[in-house]
Amino acid sequence: MFTVEKNVVYGETEEEYLTADLYMPLKFNEPLPILVLIHGGAFQAGSKEMYKEWGEKFAQEGYFVMAINYRLATPNYASFPAVIEDLKQAMNWLVLNANKKELDINKIGLIGDSAGAYLSSLFALSNHSFSYRVCSVIGVYGLYDLAYECKNPIIVRDVNMNERLLGLPFDGNESAFYAASPIAHIQDAMAVPTFDTSFYLIWGEKDTIVNPTQSLLFYEALKEVNIEVEITKVEDKGHFWFNQLPGIAGGKVNDYPNNALMPNILDFLHRTVKQALNGHYSKRQIQILSKIGGDV
Repeated sequence: MFTVEKNVVYGETEEEYLTADLYMPLKFNEPLPILVLIHGGAFQAGSKEMYKEWGEKFAQEGYFVMAINYRLATPNYASFPAVIEDLKQAMNWLVLNANKKELDINKIGLIGDSAGAYLSSLFALSNHSFSYRVCSVIGVYGLYDLAYECKNPIIVRDVNMNERLLGLPFDGNESAFYAASPIAHIQDAMAVPTFDTSFYLIWGEKDTIVNPTQSLLFYEALKEVNIEVEITKVEDKGHFWFNQLPGIAGGKVNDYPNNALMPNILDFLHRTVKQALNGHYSKRQIQILSKIGGDV
């Protein structure tokens, strides 16, 4: 059994309040590990309701779940980098409410699809806090290199979603698009002693919306610097199947391929979030401390 709190205000912009839906188990014996769910929608659409079934499922598995809305890009408003501030506000809300809600803020996982996978990965790689700990990211058919996507599109759109996100034309600004990409922040993340985020990348090989090669290149870049990363390629699926969208069939947790992926997802979360180290330590720090102890 679980409870749901709808439209909880977790932050605000200059124009509006930011809201989230919260899912949590009714009974638990220790502070809850946390999952933050970040919807996709080409940076211009989507909502927290897309993750309703996942929120319920993860709450039943013993997680506190926060499915968030965030500011969206419009023809007159480029949401980057302000949208990253929305994620910071979500994290600060978790820290502020950790005691009241009985949450373990050192056991946080981020889950996002498409644009949400981009936001989850970029946030984990470029924002480092001593107040909480992002242990893992699950990215589903995500964007990880905006410059690569602009140069190698699967589909030519009337509106380039990456240009709308940044408020810049790609021509003449390739370096800005790359700098705003998760893949550009891997080396910086590895320079932070407390960085210890594991990744699980999932994508459809028949994706005709986002170039699936991005996921493979991101995987290889993470692996090259020894960041823990796992992958699953869904050979017979494309885009728009991980969560529910109006007018599009499928997307439920019991629909294929979500039902086939479920054991892997739950196992990954159990290992990387539920069983994460207590306290704000990275595995590298533990190794250093153990060596120091051995030298005494």
